[in-house]
Amino acid sequence: MKKIIGIYLLLQAAMKGVCLIISLQSDESSLPVIVLVTCIGLIAGSVYVAAMAFLEKARLRQISRFFVLEIALTVFNIVWMFFQPVEMLPTDSWVTGNLFDILVAAVVLFYLTRQKYYIRAKYVTSEPDEKETIAAGQKVRSTL
Repeated sequence: MKKIIGIYLLLQAAMKGVCLIISLQSDESSLPVIVLVTCIGLIAGSVYVAAMAFLEKARLRQISRFFVLEIALTVFNIVWMFFQPVEMLPTDSWVTGNLFDILVAAVVLFYLTRQKYYIRAKYVTSEPDEKETIAAGQKVRSTL
């Protein structure tokens, strides 16, 4: 699952980066500097978390914190742009973020918090003895 999240984060960073470059080169776009800085921060953070996920060094807590930060910065950008009298291009909505970004981050965050409660089993290659295995929910009795 971490690799899927890493792929999603890389795709998101690539799209935000391309839209950021397009909006910076466009003469019609006039996004505030604070929005551009938060977008660059989100791009850098998503590349870092994706790299950690691919290197198997990312923890669920680290990924969860990034998605909480993404939700907070996206809400900040949306509120900030609401009070700015600026006309936005269609690519500017990818830079500032939109409700879809918040929704996807919330779903991934919900999944990550629920994943902590599951037990992960490790498969054993050799067959254990019948004396060593105990059915789930049964108490261990001494046979001596």
